[in-house]
Amino acid sequence: MERVRVALRVLFGWEFGAGLGHLTRFRPVGDRLVAAGAEVVLALQDVDRAGPFLDPATGRPRMGYHLLQAPRWNIPSDPAIRKIPTHSFADVLRLIGYGHRSALAHRLTAWEGILDIVRPDVVMGDFSPTLNLAARGRVPRIVIGNGYTIPPAGRPMPPIRPWQEALEPFSVAHEAELLDAANAGLRARGSAPIEHLADALHGDTTFVFSLPMVDPYARYRSEPTLAPFNMPRGIKPLPWSRRRKDGVFLYMPGAHVRTRLALEALAAAGVAGEAYVSDLPQAAVREMAKPGLTMHTKPQDFATVMPAARLVIHHGGLSTAVAALMAGTPQLILPWNLEHLVTARGVEATGSAAVAPADGLDAGKLTNAIRNMLGDADRARKAAAAAATVDLGDPEAGVAAVLAEVHRRAGTK
Repeated sequence: MERVRVALRVLFGWEFGAGLGHLTRFRPVGDRLVAAGAEVVLALQDVDRAGPFLDPATGRPRMGYHLLQAPRWNIPSDPAIRKIPTHSFADVLRLIGYGHRSALAHRLTAWEGILDIVRPDVVMGDFSPTLNLAARGRVPRIVIGNGYTIPPAGRPMPPIRPWQEALEPFSVAHEAELLDAANAGLRARGSAPIEHLADALHGDTTFVFSLPMVDPYARYRSEPTLAPFNMPRGIKPLPWSRRRKDGVFLYMPGAHVRTRLALEALAAAGVAGEAYVSDLPQAAVREMAKPGLTMHTKPQDFATVMPAARLVIHHGGLSTAVAALMAGTPQLILPWNLEHLVTARGVEATGSAAVAPADGLDAGKLTNAIRNMLGDADRARKAAAAAATVDLGDPEAGVAAVLAEVHRRAGTK
């Protein structure tokens, strides 16, 4: 990395979390910083996801960006881990290894090394608690993220399931265990301890981008959230009569344990099905295509396919759920993890969606559910009504708020 000093250098860290949402949230901020002459260093847990920041011709970072490998965690990949109860975000963090003292200490050291090398004016993190701890008291910290990954600061963690009133004793014990591990690492560096584990998920300034409908902590927050600016836009409902008869659109990740089951059920339903499965090899796409089921090889434009469908089947990703809500299209949701379940339950409350059970689901039951939902006129009316309730606000307002805080913290404006 060139050591020529620029007017502003920002380090962006992404430590945990799957999918592209963490990067699509930062990209409009990063692009505007770079356009204004700033230097942005990306420290990403998964550098294979850095495509939006790379020059497609060379594979190198676009002008103004640098790419580093962030400290990684050995997150368990066994599907059986999804059966372990998680009732608070402390349970989630413990599940991915955050309670291991030595592992946390090593990654604190690694993030400190990145800070030493990069020498940023401001640090910005998305689901990056260890970066937040390493930079604490050293570099101004800004945190961006969704409602799920940022429980309210300054208090014990509330239940992550909005329908749960009180935490299980094991969740309380897990939070104490993880707080002790974090403070052990801080004390070893001569830093003051944090009072609550949730404080590790906040910066000196924190921006929570979420919709109250899907924010698990909506009733516990004292600060307002901002409308997400990395959501689909320009999606308008179509009248039912103009939609494809028995039209179903399926969008799911290739790694989802129920993706093949859902495709089998959709093919067996005898409807006008089409699907896009992310990260699926081309050979598998061709293998799964059947009469009545069109398999797409590229992502589809939600603004086109969702308003034309009469049912959307998906895994509970926030962008997908919001897009289907805006399209006024009923949803059949097969949650992949707890975050997706929280989103699914929030959407289900509008009456426009059904959430598949965690157990006992087979292709026959799912096929019947698809057919039944296509004939459910009441759900279709509720989906149309729900479309009018989605307000994503002005996307530029959220970006502008983050940019203004970057400059305020850096003292550049």
